[in-house]
Amino acid sequence: MRRLLHTRPAPLAEAGRRPGRLPGRWLAALLVTGVLALLVPGVSFATASQSRPATASMASTASVASTADAAVGCRGVTPAIFPAAGFITNPSRSQAGHLWWRPSTGGICIGTVIEWVQYNTTATKTWRVIVYSAQHPSGQVVAQRTFTLGPGWYWWSFGVHQVFSGLSAVCITADDSFGAPCLHFGPSSG
Repeated sequence: MRRLLHTRPAPLAEAGRRPGRLPGRWLAALLVTGVLALLVPGVSFATASQSRPATASMASTASVASTADAAVGCRGVTPAIFPAAGFITNPSRSQAGHLWWRPSTGGICIGTVIEWVQYNTTATKTWRVIVYSAQHPSGQVVAQRTFTLGPGWYWWSFGVHQVFSGLSAVCITADDSFGAPCLHFGPSSG
């Protein structure tokens, strides 16, 4: 005699549920929350590496030359590398940072400036981008930010986006005690 397996249909309430899976409502709520977290300004994400300053431990200072971020039409296209100097260096010690520049009507456009800094102990330092030009032969701070960071290497992106007439050099520093590597621009640069 052969036995037949008897199956019965599951009740309608149990048919939609699967063990180990979230109901559709919860998945939709998680998806909406994730998308909003990506779109809302001011939301930042922490990573395990120390390649960029942590937002929880930094104190921002007012940017000198507040028009720097307003003139976003000026974007550099040619990369240039700052030489490593002292603690202004990346982990491989191959550069202190870099920027993008291009010749522009009325001078040289400086776009984004990236600065790397090594901290051996927890310290507070003000990182600066300084421009030397015909109008400011002694230097003009065009971007700055103050950080309190622990040991490690960090980088920051400064959106300068300005055209400078008679530009002779762009320097980066994290307080003068850390050094100040420069890129020099001459008549042949633009």
